[in-house]
Amino acid sequence: MKDLARRVWLVTFSALVIFVLYEVIKTVLFPHISVITSHIITVIVVSVITFFVSRYAFGRYSGAVTEIQRQTAITEETNRLLGGVLATMREAVVIVNSQMRVVLYNNAAARVFKLPPANAGKPGARLAGFEATTAGSTINRNADITVRSLPEQATQSAGAADSTRGYRLTDATRDPAINRAFSRVLGDRTPVELRIEMADRNGRSFQLNVAPLGSELAVGVFFDITELERLERVRREFFANLSHELRTPLTAILACSETLLAGAMEDPANRTRFIETLYKNATRMTELISDISDLSAIESGQFELTLKPVRLRPIVVDVIALLESRRADADITFSASIPDDVFVLADRTRLEQILYNLIDNAVKFNRPGGSVTVTTERKEGLVAISVSDTGIGIEAADLPRVFERLYRGDKSRSRKTAGTGLGLAIVKHLVRAHGGEVSAGSGPRGGASFKFTMPATEQPVESAR
Repeated sequence: MKDLARRVWLVTFSALVIFVLYEVIKTVLFPHISVITSHIITVIVVSVITFFVSRYAFGRYSGAVTEIQRQTAITEETNRLLGGVLATMREAVVIVNSQMRVVLYNNAAARVFKLPPANAGKPGARLAGFEATTAGSTINRNADITVRSLPEQATQSAGAADSTRGYRLTDATRDPAINRAFSRVLGDRTPVELRIEMADRNGRSFQLNVAPLGSELAVGVFFDITELERLERVRREFFANLSHELRTPLTAILACSETLLAGAMEDPANRTRFIETLYKNATRMTELISDISDLSAIESGQFELTLKPVRLRPIVVDVIALLESRRADADITFSASIPDDVFVLADRTRLEQILYNLIDNAVKFNRPGGSVTVTTERKEGLVAISVSDTGIGIEAADLPRVFERLYRGDKSRSRKTAGTGLGLAIVKHLVRAHGGEVSAGSGPRGGASFKFTMPATEQPVESAR
């Protein structure tokens, strides 16, 4: 706007100079012209000069207004897009001014900090330092990231310092690390990265990146890394448990091998026992490697399900018969209460694997003379299948983690039972691949129960015949 005023004043001054030159020339060349004629000619000249000056001024002003409108439309569209991006971001975003007042935050930040959700995405104190240049003129304006201000915030005049009654950063969080990070960025204008753990948010962990924004602002982005840290902890526990699971049979194999090489081969009484131990531990390692391979393929999606209508009862009966032959010394009673007309949409081989792992677990962790019961229940297009035992049950603290890889709750009980520790993890992934869910429970008097769902389906025509 200043450039436009300068140009109009220059044109007006030029018109004044032209008029003065006209008057001088008229007086010198036509000294005897009548007053009336002189006035008429002067009026005509002044009108022509005024017309051209006005046309130039209005033309320039119209161009400036058009450019301002164009820039305003661009800004509004940018604000709309930015508002949508901020609203959908899972990361918390907070912008703070030089007075450590929160001038903008998104919905995620409202959930993390003590900020009203209704005001998310609405600017607080003036966002200083943002200027828009249009048509050669500089227009100072609030950064129109959004359109409305926070409640109880006064609108300040142009050029005034930020003095609104907006939320201070200390009102949003009392964490000294967060406040120091923003203060440092506002003072040094250098980015800061740090990890913080917020005790008032159930110990959730965040990666905080704070960077300068403009000349008087700082923006902080909070990345929730709680789940990543949990997964990293699970990964470390998995490898620790895996090394333990492999070390036990390897130690037994090495000990038996060394004993046989040291002369036990000549001892017929103990030779058979050592060879049986070698075979048992080699088999255990083979099963572990096989389960790891299966689990890796399932988790990476490198397997395909062949879904067909399957009658459930014969599969359960076959699995129970297989386990009765393999666990003849377990002294466990099996019971299957499944109607003959229950059909599920499943991959038969994978369904057998699910049932085998669950029923086998129910046998291994049962008590002598106990029982294993398999029941079904129809509900809302699904078939819920339950496998229950009469063992000592599962501790409440272990229930959320029983489906983790190689997780063992009761360590003393786990040492007495052979297994890879991957069965329930495989069950979880296979059930979810079928579109179902699996859960574990335990009664107050003992006994564990595992329930999973499968899509129900109608009896196929071939089976009906």
